[in-house]
Amino acid sequence: MSVKAVTRRGKPVWRVQVIREAGKFNRRRFLDRRTFLKRDALEVEAELIAEYEASQRRAELDRYARRTTPHSVVEYPPASRLDAARTGALPTFATFAEQYLAVQDPGRSDFKNKARTIRQHLIPFFGMTPLDQVSRLMIDRFKIKLRTPTDERAAPRRGSDPTPITSRRKGGAKSPKTINNLLTILRSILNLAHDYELIDRVPRIKMEVIRRQDAGFLDEREVEAFLGAAPSQWRTFLLTALRTGLRRGELLELRWRDLHFNAQHPFVRVSRALRRTDKGGWVVKETKGGRPRSVPLSGEVIAALEQHRRDAGPHDLVFPGESGGYVNRNKLWRMVVKTARKGGLDKHVHPHLLRHTFASHCYQRGIPPQVVQQWLGHASIATTERYAHLAPNTGAELIDLLDASCTANLASLVERS
Repeated sequence: MSVKAVTRRGKPVWRVQVIREAGKFNRRRFLDRRTFLKRDALEVEAELIAEYEASQRRAELDRYARRTTPHSVVEYPPASRLDAARTGALPTFATFAEQYLAVQDPGRSDFKNKARTIRQHLIPFFGMTPLDQVSRLMIDRFKIKLRTPTDERAAPRRGSDPTPITSRRKGGAKSPKTINNLLTILRSILNLAHDYELIDRVPRIKMEVIRRQDAGFLDEREVEAFLGAAPSQWRTFLLTALRTGLRRGELLELRWRDLHFNAQHPFVRVSRALRRTDKGGWVVKETKGGRPRSVPLSGEVIAALEQHRRDAGPHDLVFPGESGGYVNRNKLWRMVVKTARKGGLDKHVHPHLLRHTFASHCYQRGIPPQVVQQWLGHASIATTERYAHLAPNTGAELIDLLDASCTANLASLVERS
């Protein structure tokens, strides 16, 4: 077995080891057992295997390109399309997509999803196509493929708890929002190829029509049922998430020094967030918006946090895991799903829904959108205004002024006549 509990330098660790092709692909990782569960180690193993399979696909694509072009494929794109045509080295979509990823910032929160999207969806469809042959017709066929359900089924999960962490099924038709996300990345790749003068023009890409839906949230009755069904050790965490709107990574990295109970208006200072690395570890970075923010704390949250604190120091985590490290993200997700089921909620409840609930309740109570935007850390007010329809119908009485104005105008016309 490639995941094994061993002792290394006097510390209990998980040894994750993957060997392929007689040592040609030998990767080994060590994870501290006091911080990571076995499920984390299995995730690292899956990532190492995916890394190997991706390298195999890239090697196969390069071998095919060498057979079909008079010259070997260059590692970097030529200076211009004219040079590419002269040398016969115009890269395929797969080769250029990897170059596109190489110039992206790996520190961005969306880099991992972008790389996975390119390698799982775009390269399998456009991979061997030369850049200048990616046409509108080909893109439309790609959209049709995404709209069509497949018979693919999700693989059974390994570990002691095989319960799925979401109710979504693999193999279904992609939603318009997902299709647009894929097309946005495709357009970004083709725009970069155009900037490099590898293609004359970028084909027109028509996005899917998205019917705007209300952001899901829990009403007051559902919040009460949800918190009532929560395990006692998780109740303060869930209450804080519902009453502050912090993102999951911000909650997991929250430390006691970030909570200011003695201020005139107690608040939490949000300046860091926890993110998962490609290698299975944790890294602390700035928040998603890149700017610190302050979120006020209600009396209910303050009382729950003070009771939860006990003997923790200022630099300790507010919500540590069982072994003192970070909370396992899959365990957190399953806890939220099971709590919702126990509370009798007929909704798709997940950790980010708690943030939607906070924003929705703010609008329902008439808090100005600019204030809600600041609390949530949204870079654009347009993101915050997705909850605007929940605001109370303020100013409705002003319509009476229109009636008064119309009446006055009518009276003046009668007098003139």
